[in-house]
Amino acid sequence: MCTSITMTTKDQHVLLARTMDFAVVLEAEPTFIPRNKFAFVNDENDDRKNDYAFVGMARQVDNGHFVFADGLNEKGLSCAALYFSGYADYNSQDTSKKYTLAPHDVAPFLLSTCSTIEEVTRTMENAQVENTALDFLGIVLPLHWVITDKTGKSIVVEFTEQTLHIHENTIGVMTNSPDYKWHTTNLRNYIGLQPEQKTEVHLKDMVMKPFGEGAGAFGLPGDFTPPSRFVRAAFLKACLQDVQTELDGVTSMFHVLANVDIPKGVVKTTQAYDYTQYTSVMVNSSLNYYYKTYNNQRIRCIQLENEDFDATSGKIWSSGDSEDILYRNRKK
Repeated sequence: MCTSITMTTKDQHVLLARTMDFAVVLEAEPTFIPRNKFAFVNDENDDRKNDYAFVGMARQVDNGHFVFADGLNEKGLSCAALYFSGYADYNSQDTSKKYTLAPHDVAPFLLSTCSTIEEVTRTMENAQVENTALDFLGIVLPLHWVITDKTGKSIVVEFTEQTLHIHENTIGVMTNSPDYKWHTTNLRNYIGLQPEQKTEVHLKDMVMKPFGEGAGAFGLPGDFTPPSRFVRAAFLKACLQDVQTELDGVTSMFHVLANVDIPKGVVKTTQAYDYTQYTSVMVNSSLNYYYKTYNNQRIRCIQLENEDFDATSGKIWSSGDSEDILYRNRKK
């Protein structure tokens, strides 16, 4: 489970935001990778290092190896991986492709090698995604990906029936299964939603009035299934007002995603509970990475442009080390 939103403010700040909803505690931490410090191994066992520095939420699974769920690179490209269970079916038999990737390596590979949506498209058209299990989970992750560049272009990348599909992310929203085209078609079931208040209705001699404000959104689904979260996020995003600056955009994104935030205990799986472990907002134009965690709702910010892209080693921030967004803006 996860929800993502993309948007562009009136000042042309481009943002990609996401919730990370999962039952297994991921222990993800904000992680910075300099250039040439992240290795990918292809079929010829040649290590390919990253061209671009990037920052994102990652789990360190062994010394020097990280699993990234999302991130933002020095060129203003952002990417988020979302669960796609029951639908993800990779092209693992297509051995003619240039790149060989595990599903959990797609996001960092794109951040490492691409600067635009056009480059991402060419890369994925030449990528063989294999059914490689992630060791600490013991499964092949069923994923699809949302990618945005600093121009505001955004796409959703999916593999179904071993076929690559790249959708223009016109709605600027993605959740989980079913596929992106299904979700956009399903929005037609909710065309009656509106932010305006419903007026009174006359039925013979009876006058019926709304109980209170907000009746225009009556029928907005409130459960935590992927289709309902998609509709809820799309409606709320469409209703946003006065989103002018970067701070306006970041604030709006956190407010919208708060409406799909999953408290621990609400969604029970067979062995644990799905819950929102963190929420992040990536600003492609300024290279700022904002986030908050389940146990710490303070919004913190990592400024990628302040890092040394050619550093000899990466950096991992603990939960309290990155800068508080409110404090940073008071200093200006």
